[in-house]
Amino acid sequence: MNHEELIEKYFAKSLNNDEKSLFDQLMQTNETFREQVVYEEEVQRAITLNERQALKKKLQSFEIKKPKRNYTIWYAAASFAVMLGIGYWTFSNDVDTNAVYEEYYQSYPNVVAPTVRGENSTDIKSEAFYSYDSGDYAKALTLFSKLYDTEKEDYSLFYKSLSLMELKRFDEALSSFEQFDLQKNNGFTPYVKWYKALTLIKLEQKEKAVVLLKELANSTNPMQKMAKELVTELE
Repeated sequence: MNHEELIEKYFAKSLNNDEKSLFDQLMQTNETFREQVVYEEEVQRAITLNERQALKKKLQSFEIKKPKRNYTIWYAAASFAVMLGIGYWTFSNDVDTNAVYEEYYQSYPNVVAPTVRGENSTDIKSEAFYSYDSGDYAKALTLFSKLYDTEKEDYSLFYKSLSLMELKRFDEALSSFEQFDLQKNNGFTPYVKWYKALTLIKLEQKEKAVVLLKELANSTNPMQKMAKELVTELE
């Protein structure tokens, strides 16, 4: 079995025991293979976020919009045929940061340790992600905080920050995001920048948010398209 087939079966969750052993071995010993897996994971994360964002906008389009102060509503024959007739807001001088946040925020999926129904694991990592998947963000926050204090791994700090966002503790979320070393530019970096920018928007720190979004918009990464769109709305 070639490497591409092995990676495809990994993401399809169809590896048998021998293939799983080979996959784990390659992840440990083959840097090219490991980089390809990481790249595919980033693509899948971006697809998930973009699909959910598109669905959210489509659903919102069916709601009755009430005119708001400082807004002009107009209808466009959007680039998607299914979106014909959808109205959207064009901001005037003042940007409603709460409205922008609600428009763009989507819960980030658990892509590190997917919860398996019926699995009865009691380790902290599994319990943390189970709580996150279940919407128990207070418990998830406690567990991810404990994990990060112990391991200092980026994934635990990232999901700790996301849990704070879900709990609407935005000042604390921003402080948590600021612990990331964005110069490392690993697989989490574009998502950290995206969610940190959204947190800044919620806290009405638009200028700082735009700086991060432009970094995403001007480089190749899974969040580039959405960052360009959001920069346009903010400016």
